[in-house]
Amino acid sequence: MKVLSILLILIVLMTVGCKTQKIAPKPEPVKSESVSSEPAKSETVARSYGTTSIGASSVKGREERITAAQGEASDLGSKRFYIILGVFGKYENSLRFKKQLAAEDFAPGILVNEAGQFRVCVNSYDDESAARTKLGEIRQNVKYKDAWLLIKKQ
Repeated sequence: MKVLSILLILIVLMTVGCKTQKIAPKPEPVKSESVSSEPAKSETVARSYGTTSIGASSVKGREERITAAQGEASDLGSKRFYIILGVFGKYENSLRFKKQLAAEDFAPGILVNEAGQFRVCVNSYDDESAARTKLGEIRQNVKYKDAWLLIKKQ
């Protein structure tokens, strides 16, 4: 009798514990930001600037207010378009990545945006089409497929 009651309790526990759970509804895809001439309601440091297709990949740009990080060349922040390969919250991490890029024959620099994020750039341009072309070339390297274009806010 004891064995039968223990078996019955186990069966009840198994059936109660194995109830199917409700499946969460699928989230709707996030719509891409569009560029508008009106400022956003919440103040943001950056906004989407636009895209240009180069081959099969799409090159996106982002507009921010930036300055050269302390210890960088004073003319680093003087151009309008920058190719960014890394973003860091700590200066030490951006320095480490800058050294790695220098070993790969890039000429990297570190920029700082208004939010205090460190952007590691490898090229800077005054001409947008030249910047987008070079970015397309860099993105062909598997290692830097997530490179993007930073546009200095004026």
